[in-house]
Amino acid sequence: MPSSPVESTSMSLPGFGSGSGLAGSASFRKYVALAVLSLTTFVIFLDGTVVNTALPSIARDFSANNSVLQWVVNMYSLILAGFLPVAGSAGDRFGRKKTLASGMLIFGVASVGAALAQGSVSLIAMRGLQGFGAAFALPATLSIIADVFPRGERERAIAIWTAVGSLGIVVGPALGGYLVNEFDWSAVFWLHIPVVTLAIVGLRFVPESRDERRVPLDIPGAALATTGLLAFVFGIIQGEESGWTSPLIVAAFVAGLTLLTAFAVVETRSSHPMLPFEFFKRKDFTGSFVVLLLLMFGMVGVFFFLTQFFQLVQGRSALVAGLALTPVAATMMMGAGIATKAVPKLGPKTAIVIAGLIILSGMGVFSTIEVDTAMWVPMLAIALFGLGAGIAFPTVTDSIMASVPLNKSGVGSAMNDLSRELGITLGVAVLGSLVASLYRNDVKDAVKGLVSTDDAQTVGDSLGSLQSVTANLSPEAAVAVSDAANQTFVDALNVGFLAAAGFIVVAIVVAVVMVPSRSRSTQVEAGESADSDRASEPGPFSVADFAPSAAD
Repeated sequence: MPSSPVESTSMSLPGFGSGSGLAGSASFRKYVALAVLSLTTFVIFLDGTVVNTALPSIARDFSANNSVLQWVVNMYSLILAGFLPVAGSAGDRFGRKKTLASGMLIFGVASVGAALAQGSVSLIAMRGLQGFGAAFALPATLSIIADVFPRGERERAIAIWTAVGSLGIVVGPALGGYLVNEFDWSAVFWLHIPVVTLAIVGLRFVPESRDERRVPLDIPGAALATTGLLAFVFGIIQGEESGWTSPLIVAAFVAGLTLLTAFAVVETRSSHPMLPFEFFKRKDFTGSFVVLLLLMFGMVGVFFFLTQFFQLVQGRSALVAGLALTPVAATMMMGAGIATKAVPKLGPKTAIVIAGLIILSGMGVFSTIEVDTAMWVPMLAIALFGLGAGIAFPTVTDSIMASVPLNKSGVGSAMNDLSRELGITLGVAVLGSLVASLYRNDVKDAVKGLVSTDDAQTVGDSLGSLQSVTANLSPEAAVAVSDAANQTFVDALNVGFLAAAGFIVVAIVVAVVMVPSRSRSTQVEAGESADSDRASEPGPFSVADFAPSAAD
């Protein structure tokens, strides 16, 4: 597609342009750049899940309750989500390769800080700094891909990027389990250093690109969005522990709502918003954004407690717990391969609906879990999760990136990442708080008469504290308390599975209503009206969608 003047980019390496006379070299360099960008995404996604199998060890070392564990997971995703839009704009403004390198350097330094943390507060702070660095690196990867690969080749490139990045999500628990078993929980952070180093060195093969219009950054918008999200998620995570009607929690929700409302006002009035609301006028963009958020919400909320189920309820090692999650790696790669062949024939809408139904079937398998359930049952559910996600994720990502102008690819990439990270953050916060609340309330009744009130409170704070309580009981009483606590946890977990399934159902409905039946064959042009894209499309789930008449 010919570029408009505002879409011009500056490539720092020879061999990427067709005018270089090095067609073979250009193709080789494109895919070397893709490999480096995918590796960067791999380590950023890996950090979101590698810590999961370390949570029981962290809980024991720092005497951490469920709320603290949720913050260990969520602070990373929350800061990452809060800074993604402004970081995407920074890449467009200052150069995407520069922001990627800076972000990875910050991420690496923060990983060292997390590994050396001596308490939960410092660990959570370093997790936030990791998220800050990742926010500047991640959107640059996808925006550079959008710049390097023409529209006709981009779907395949995005599928590879998605598959490698998603591999980081799914191998994280197993890798984390191995490291915790062989060393200790700090090893899951030391792991990042060689990968970060390799990614930074590999950037010499990545071209520089930017939006030549030099649009200023939206600092007020970034501050309002991040603080608003922090306040809102704080209320969700701490609500059960502090009391939903306590002044602290009410103030957190009011502050979060006020700050996010102010953010919306600032963005609509800004000449250079970090979150251009006009993107949401496009049905394909909005539908894909919401579908990705909802899918991540339902799926990641499940994984937060699944590793605790394997280790604390069934008594398996961290390594075995991590390995139990690995089937998702193979099936996700399989799903990504299916997506590259099926989406051009079926269209994004049909592909996403099928993927959602596959994920929903996995959620149905999860809902049958009991304390003594055989390992193959949750592994089957995890495999179904991977197959559905492998089909859905590259499909929605391609739809989002095609529906924003090329000169805004940094912001478009940030929006794609934002939807995923918001889904992760809200999934862990909402579903995690739901399961923790049910468990905390019910376990006190379940162990009543078996232990003291203080011990019942300790067990309710975290299932990881069970062993410290039962160590002081007679063998018969210890077994009775353990059985009661484990069953209560599984009962709460099953309610969480049903709630997660509800969000998957909503994602399917949104796909039917808002995702187009056909993929765009051309990139949206700068200044192109959303109304010009409206078309009535045939297909198995035919509704009016935004699309060029000859493309979508």
